[in-house]
Amino acid sequence: MEYRVKITFLAENRAEPPFAAEHGLAMLLEYRGSAILFDTGAGGVFEHNCRLLGIDPGRFDLVVLSHGHNDHTGGIAGIEAGRVYFAPGIARRRFSLHPGRPPRELSMPAAGIRAAMGGGRGTVVTSPREIAAGVWLTGPIPRDSGEDCGGPFFFDREGRHPDQIVDEQALFFDCGVLVTGCCHAGIINTLEWCGRFRPEIRIHTVVGGLHLRDAGENRLERTAAELHRRGVLRMIVGHCTGDAAVERLRGWLPECGITVPAAGEEFRL
Repeated sequence: MEYRVKITFLAENRAEPPFAAEHGLAMLLEYRGSAILFDTGAGGVFEHNCRLLGIDPGRFDLVVLSHGHNDHTGGIAGIEAGRVYFAPGIARRRFSLHPGRPPRELSMPAAGIRAAMGGGRGTVVTSPREIAAGVWLTGPIPRDSGEDCGGPFFFDREGRHPDQIVDEQALFFDCGVLVTGCCHAGIINTLEWCGRFRPEIRIHTVVGGLHLRDAGENRLERTAAELHRRGVLRMIVGHCTGDAAVERLRGWLPECGITVPAAGEEFRL
């Protein structure tokens, strides 16, 4: 069967041997002759999984970094990309602070910063732009929906300066497939922003992480209602989405095929 988009998961929280898993996300996106690496995982499994799939882990024409957390940027140090796209602020130091636990640093590794920004290959995305035929980046996503997009994220170990992760961006294709990293901006905000500058494109498929693992019932129900209203018919969501959230969305969206991916899996849409 002819397909329009091919998505291969190179790093994910789940995997079946011989592929390896980690808390991270990386996808190879192939569309209309373009091959784009979307995020690079935490760096522990990327090369291993690429080689099992027959993919050269060192070379990609385009790389998109969804945001600066190290589970999405940790693998970029070993990649020679022709062009790397990221939003402003991606290199800031950042931490997560959970009650009863020591601060955990989430910053993009220094070697990754050099790899992404060195050699004139780094491109800062401040607004929506087309990076290949029919492939759009959102740039930073406004937070207008009122979704509870907060979290235990800070720019300092002491938790005095909250990090709203405003460097996050998503990618979508003109055939209606949306790809997210962690969706810290919220999926409602992300869909609204895509529709604001490309209203002729109807998003019918969502792929990536949705960061709903700690979401309350009200937010999950509101999210499901918006996905239904917009006619989303397929979701391939893992990483930070959360197992409980996936099950709740399945219950509310019986018309929507929802799959949890694993590293090494390919999807042809």
